[in-house]
Amino acid sequence: MWSWLSVALSGFISISASESNQKMQAAVFKTLTMFMLVVMLWSQESLVGLAVWWVTLGLIISALADSLYLFNKHKRLCFSAYIGAQLCYSTSFWQQLSGEIVWWLPAMLLAIGIVVFFLMLPKIDKLIFPVVIMGMMLLQLNWAAGEVWLFSGTVSGSLGFLGTIILTLSAGLLAVHDYRHPIAFGRYLISGSYLLAHALITASLII
Repeated sequence: MWSWLSVALSGFISISASESNQKMQAAVFKTLTMFMLVVMLWSQESLVGLAVWWVTLGLIISALADSLYLFNKHKRLCFSAYIGAQLCYSTSFWQQLSGEIVWWLPAMLLAIGIVVFFLMLPKIDKLIFPVVIMGMMLLQLNWAAGEVWLFSGTVSGSLGFLGTIILTLSAGLLAVHDYRHPIAFGRYLISGSYLLAHALITASLII
């Protein structure tokens, strides 16, 4: 319990610092938040496997991407890092599967993704290519986590799936907030949901 409270407090400080334009403090506490999630993963002696390694790598890459984003540097590297982190998370879910693929799930996710894309198209007309690339990556991440949830039917599986859905929502809000028009309390909503998504994906391996 105290570990999760520490993660929440560190995340809140990073969000508040970002809102106050204290970029260094925001970067330090966001990195600390990711590091604490890594420590929580590896403090579970029973957790040994490729999934833990992939999630750990995803958290580390996410911390790098967040720092680049906060300081508005190396935008292409920042975008690639976010894609890399999502790929690490999806790999951690895919390697947990051993049964048959449920094809209605990707079909449903793809249909929802297409509808959302066309609804957002007037707001992201200049960002179509990066949005499509990230959307495809997030779609397969949602698919992988959803497959694990359907296959296992456990609480941990549902947490992982929920985490990937929230991560997708956060990315969509970020695209609109940064590149089209600001959303009321957008930074708190985007950053809060982003950190919650990472915490849920981590929790899916711990709980």
